[in-house]
Amino acid sequence: MNGQALKKQLKISNIKKIITFFIILLSNATICWANSQSDSLNTLLKKMPKDTNYVRTAERYVWQLMNPLDDVKKADSVIKETEKLALKIKDYEGYARLHWYAGLLKYRNIEPYEALKYIEKVEVMINKYHLSNHLLQKVYTLYGSCYNHINEFEKALKYYYKAIELTEKYNLREYITQAYLGVYEIYQISDMAKALTYIKKIQEATYKDTDYSMRFLGEHALFNYGIIIKDFNYALEHLKKSEHFAIKYCRKSMIINCWVGYGHLYAYLNNLDEGLVYLYKAKKLAEELNIDVRKAQVYGGLGHYFLLQKKYKESEMYFLKMLELSKKDNFGLGQKEVYEVLSEIAVKTNNYRKAYNYQSLAHTINDSLFSSNLASKINKLEKEKQDANIKVLELSNKNSVFQRNIILFTGILSLMFAIVIIILILNRNKLKRFKEEQILRNRIAADLHDEIGSTLSSISILSELVAYQQKKGDFEPEIMQQVSNDSREVIDKMDDIIWTINPENDAFYNLETRLKSFAIPLFESKDIEFKFEFSPELESVKIDMGKRRDIYLILKEAINNLIKYSQCKNAIIQGTIFNNKLIMSVIDDGIGFETNANLGKNGQKNIKNRAKKIGGRLLVDSIIGKGTLVKLEITL
Repeated sequence: MNGQALKKQLKISNIKKIITFFIILLSNATICWANSQSDSLNTLLKKMPKDTNYVRTAERYVWQLMNPLDDVKKADSVIKETEKLALKIKDYEGYARLHWYAGLLKYRNIEPYEALKYIEKVEVMINKYHLSNHLLQKVYTLYGSCYNHINEFEKALKYYYKAIELTEKYNLREYITQAYLGVYEIYQISDMAKALTYIKKIQEATYKDTDYSMRFLGEHALFNYGIIIKDFNYALEHLKKSEHFAIKYCRKSMIINCWVGYGHLYAYLNNLDEGLVYLYKAKKLAEELNIDVRKAQVYGGLGHYFLLQKKYKESEMYFLKMLELSKKDNFGLGQKEVYEVLSEIAVKTNNYRKAYNYQSLAHTINDSLFSSNLASKINKLEKEKQDANIKVLELSNKNSVFQRNIILFTGILSLMFAIVIIILILNRNKLKRFKEEQILRNRIAADLHDEIGSTLSSISILSELVAYQQKKGDFEPEIMQQVSNDSREVIDKMDDIIWTINPENDAFYNLETRLKSFAIPLFESKDIEFKFEFSPELESVKIDMGKRRDIYLILKEAINNLIKYSQCKNAIIQGTIFNNKLIMSVIDDGIGFETNANLGKNGQKNIKNRAKKIGGRLLVDSIIGKGTLVKLEITL
């Protein structure tokens, strides 16, 4: 028996060593990647002009510091310095976004009331300066999270609903998962059936959320859903995805969620030894970081583990530790759940008086949190919405007769007036369309002449030369290769022209898609790490034919130059809109070049001429050994 126990202990020890080795390896690689990204952004900030683009880059730097690097002090410092600049240049959107990050730091530090002060100020700025709906959505979500933490579930639900409404109305994509998760968690308390209806929404939000720390939360919620429905393969699949996003994109403490999750999952699979390895690793990290919410989470996991093992003394010890932390940080729901489990343990050990006391305490907390049942309050919120709609309908019916008479009278007058206006508009539009058709014809003719005429002439000459050489018996295969290359160039240019004149491509989305289809194969062929960062506001932007092609060709030339000459390891393609200006940037961390020494090159001349032609401004900034920035600004 002692020999078997020793073998079992050695097996657990080996498993621990293997898991520790791989996690350290992966964590170190991720930290190196995160540091590299952060250093690139920090370097980029040092050489950028202090304008709105600087503020946006600082925002991305703050995200890196807060998430993979978990350097809260540095993040707070960057926020404060950049806020001063944003106010100085009157970039109120940038200032408000940074102030929101400051509020998020307070929330993460378990200071929800301080966080509320920050986001209240951001909300005031949004209303005063008519800032973006995307920022308002993030404000509502953080409101919901703060109120959820302090157990004010009605307020939390109200703000989560507002955030979801904005998300779905404007098809937002960044930081959108949190609101769906918040509603799901609150419904879990009162109406599990309704909570589960949010799983599909959480999955959809998770898969399109551009904030990868949110993807971690979404995947972890899907893991928990797998546990609830006892589909353990589904649970394991999403737990692995959650672990991937936690290691690569989140602060260090988030991996604790995944390790506790593995402990939970392996317990269900009766692989208790392996589950215990993960739980002890989570315990060690949580106590090293000294984060109460993570320690409480681990102690709860260990408590459940020993409960399954029927080791009630150890289980009670860990649940009491969890209870102590829940009281300290006012985790109301945490206290309720612990008292209920402690009551269950007391029953199993035949201590019924203690079980009764624990159950009474659980009921007391439940009554204080949900003074008159949360489910009825949630239903009340929904009923108020329905009642409001009914009142609007009733008012509409009362006014319908009067409105019908008014509409009939004004309709006749309007019809007569409209007929006259339509005749005038038709004539004017006919003339306008004629002029536009002429301009379009001239434009296509010029493009065909400039872009394709010379190449076709070259093909014709080379073909005649081949025929002449064949007669002479002196054929050179290289000429046919040149004919093939020129033919491919003609096809590409024709494709660009056809794409340009197609009105269905006016939406920015189509420019984004074409740019990606061109750039991604080039980046992958050179093993360059790349990112496309396009702000959500661009989705509603339309770019007319007169500018679209030149924008595409400028960016295409910039990417070509990056591929050919930069020798970079990382590249970023950015797009944003500010003050009715489209700002597109191509950034790399390559060898750079002397900008003054390259002014005579045709490539730079061409893109500068194209930018000037469409009334744009082109900036080429490069530092030897640091990298290059090509930025195009165009008034829409």
